[in-house]
Amino acid sequence: MEKDKSRIKVEGVMQITEVIANLEKLVADMKAGLVTLAAGDESLTLRPSVLVNVDMKASQKKDKEKFALEISWKKHKEMDGFAGE
Repeated sequence: MEKDKSRIKVEGVMQITEVIANLEKLVADMKAGLVTLAAGDESLTLRPSVLVNVDMKASQKKDKEKFALEISWKKHKEMDGFAGE
């Protein structure tokens, strides 16, 4: 792993109620200006910028449906998080 790059990935089968709880936590975290993801004993905290890129995709096949959400941002000191708002 590169020193300036950290990554945590959470994947697997979950009950829909657990997915909803994770999404609700994400919303609360983003409103607070920090997003923390934990997996096992590792965690990663991100500081969203005021402006973010959003990519939402939905697809449907005969026996499978899929929804994907990606939110990304560039680190800019003058726009870092919600400080000063």
